[in-house]
This record gives sequence, C-alpha cells and structure tokens, in this order.
Amino acid sequence: MTVREVVLPAERLQIERFLSRFGLKYENNIDRTLYMEENGEVIATLSASKYILKCLAIAEAYRSENLAVTLVSEMIKRLHADRIYHYRVFTKPEYCGVFKSLGFGLLLETEKFSALEGGEGGISDAIGQMRVQMKFSLGIDSIGENSDTACIVLNGNPFTEGHLKLAEYAAARHKFVLVFVLEEEGSLFSFKERFAMAYLALKPRANVLVLPSSMYIVSKATFPGYFLKTLDETTEEYAKYDALLFRKYFMPELGIVKRYVGEETSGYMRLYNEVLGRILGDKLEVVPRFKENGEVISASAVRSLLAEGKTEEALKFIPRSNYAVFKSMIINKNV
Repeated sequence: MTVREVVLPAERLQIERFLSRFGLKYENNIDRTLYMEENGEVIATLSASKYILKCLAIAEAYRSENLAVTLVSEMIKRLHADRIYHYRVFTKPEYCGVFKSLGFGLLLETEKFSALEGGEGGISDAIGQMRVQMKFSLGIDSIGENSDTACIVLNGNPFTEGHLKLAEYAAARHKFVLVFVLEEEGSLFSFKERFAMAYLALKPRANVLVLPSSMYIVSKATFPGYFLKTLDETTEEYAKYDALLFRKYFMPELGIVKRYVGEETSGYMRLYNEVLGRILGDKLEVVPRFKENGEVISASAVRSLLAEGKTEEALKFIPRSNYAVFKSMIINKNV
C-alpha cells in the first residue's frame, strides 16, 4: 500500500465520506491530505493545516498494521521539505499513543481530543522567551503567588482607542499588564503593523508590555473560526482548547491572575468569550465596549470607514499618538 496525496475533488470527496464514518469533518482550513487505499477504498488518512496535523482516521480492520505511523512519518517528511520543523496534532485520544511513540509530547487532553506537539521548539521555549522580555522590560525577576499581572489578547486590526482604553482599564487595576498581539496574518493590517500600532500607543505606560502572541494563542490552525468568522460544530472545541492551553501554561508560567476581554457582538467571538468564562471563571472579566460621542469604538467600524474613503472620520477612533503612522499605513491598502 502506497501513500497518496489528495489532488482531485473526487479524492477529497472520498476522504470526506471516510472521515464521516468516524465522526470527523474535513475542515476548511486543511492544506494537505494523505491517504492509503486498498482495492480502491480509503483505509487511512491524515491531514495538515500548516504545522497542525489533524483528521487522522484508520479503518477498523487495519488498525494493527501501523498505518498511522506510516502516515504521520510521511507527513512529517513533507513538512520538513516545506521547512516546517515544529508540528502539533489534534487527534482522538485513542491515537495519542501513536504520536507519543514518534516523540510527540502531550500538551493537553479532553474527552474529545488530545493535543500533542513535536519537532523543534515547543511551548516551554515560547513562554521562556516571554519571561525574558518581562524581566528586562518590566523588571519581573520571578513569578510567585503574589504576582499581579493581567493580560489582554487582541488582533488590533487596527489598534483603536477602544483597545487603548481596555489596556488602561487593566493597567489601573494591576501591577503589570501583558498585551498579546496575534501573530497570524490575513487581516487588513499585517502583524508588524498591528504590533507597531499597539506598541506605539502603549509605550508611555511603564507597567504595560506588548508581546507577540506566539503560535499558542489564537492561530488559524488552532482556532480557524476566529479568522474565518464562521460557527460550526468544531468552533467550541477550538475555543475550549485555546482557553485550556492558556489556563494550563500561560497563566501560571507568566503569573497572570486575570484576563480582560472586550464585550463582543459577533457569534463566534461571543462563543469564545463564553468558553473562556467557563474555563477561567473569575479570572476573566468582560469589559463593556467603550464609546466615543455615543458611538461604540471598534476596529470593524474603522475598517468600514476606510472602505468608504473616510480616513479623517476613522481617525476619531484611533489613538492620537498613532495618527501619523496610521495614515502612512493605509496609503497602499486596498480599501
């Protein structure tokens, strides 16, 4: 039996039907799918979305033949060929042992899935780099029981007065505040632009540190609904994973005692906040949207005004310190 890669629509349809037998869905953010067949029938498959392995399924009659190991090994070879040397996997708990045997380490596990990672680097390295930045920027030498650090996670597309006020709200209540800017691309403003806007607006506040989010906080691969802006049966599981990972690793390792989020109106983000609330409990605070002359301040409102060519009107929602850089950024935007 040879390993094949899905190329044709008919092959994808075969995989979709095969996965449905195991209660799995062929997700719309998948980049690559490998499969094996016997007598024209699919008997095993594995997919990848960037560095995330997912949708592993093996026909019951072939589970003693190490097909999972074959597929995973082949997928890793192809990731290496694309210069991807760190990888994560979401899989059913029954396949957890397969990945552990290949050197993957368990990140977390729920009743419905196991999350593991392998290859170069890992979550400890990512958090370790953040600890170094906290030491040199905020003077935090150690994390202990008396830590008083809050955090905000934002896309900032673009960074608005609302984001600034949320950070100031948290900064007035805690000794330190970490502001994580999502690293994923795909927004109107690039990560570098969004990070620069957040950094410039918050630079005067000595107790606030702006950090890249890392690949472990809301990424397309781990939480596609956030970026695709759709709700389906997997969205809640993605949100649960993101929240559990944050609670298990980021909060204790960075001394985070509370996470602040803005009140949301869209379905997928309301769900995300609901899941965060269930998992973080009183360590989460939802803050009502800030207003400017009675209007809610939001990044989507800014983007709508830009689309209408109303740059000067959009500026009323942008921190004054960012006016010049914001204007220079939108010159070449297709809005």
